[in-house]
Order: sequence, then C-alpha cells, then structure tokens
Amino acid sequence: MPVVRTSEKALHAGNRPEWCQVTSAGVFRVRREGGRFDCHYHDFPEYWLVFKGKAKVMSEGKAYYVKPGDIVCTNAGDEHDVLEVYEDLEAFWFEDPLPPGGRTGHLHRDAEKAKGHPVPARPLPPDFPV
Repeated sequence: MPVVRTSEKALHAGNRPEWCQVTSAGVFRVRREGGRFDCHYHDFPEYWLVFKGKAKVMSEGKAYYVKPGDIVCTNAGDEHDVLEVYEDLEAFWFEDPLPPGGRTGHLHRDAEKAKGHPVPARPLPPDFPV
C-alpha cells in the first residue's frame, strides 16, 4: 500500500510498502501545557519538518529557533531535543534507512535522558526570527 496514514500511526517496518527503506516516519506534538520530550539520538539521520508552532530545539549540540516550514536535520549519533515551546509544536519526522547492525527507536546516553523531561512553555523571545 503506497499510502501510510501517519496522522493515525507512524510508518514502520510493519506497515510500509515492501520497497520502502525508510526506518520510520510520523507526526509528533509538544504542547505548551504539559509538553514532554526526551533528549535522544539514532543510528541513522532524522529530519523534522515543522508545520505548526514555534519552539527552541537542540540538534548536534546547538540550539535553534524553529517555526513552520523549517526542517531540523540531525545526523546519526547526534542528540536532539525540544528545549522550549512558544506555541504548540507539531512536526513530521522522517528517519533515513536503518544501516546494517543499526538500532531502531529513541536511543539515550543515560537513564535520566530516557525518562524524558517537561518542556517549558515560554513567551516568544524578542530575537525569534520573523
């Protein structure tokens, strides 16, 4: 089946077309009220296409402001995280093909990061890009 409804369930090995090598893809949300996220990494590159909201994220050791239309590109092995939200954040994630011997899912450097953390809701900073 060439259509995977990632609005309902993530694309993964069990529901993707036979010819597709994408490790996974789907939609994630971090709300201003009660939002949580986990600092993690993967054995493959991952991309987030922001389609709603504004936030500060971390990728490859640097913090960045993001807004609709931005793509966050994180290389294999580099941690990424959502640090702050200014408006409810919604994004589509896409993971490159799994390399031989690679692991799927969120990988964590330590048990504390695996627990995840509350993402603080903050007012929009004055230096946020227009």
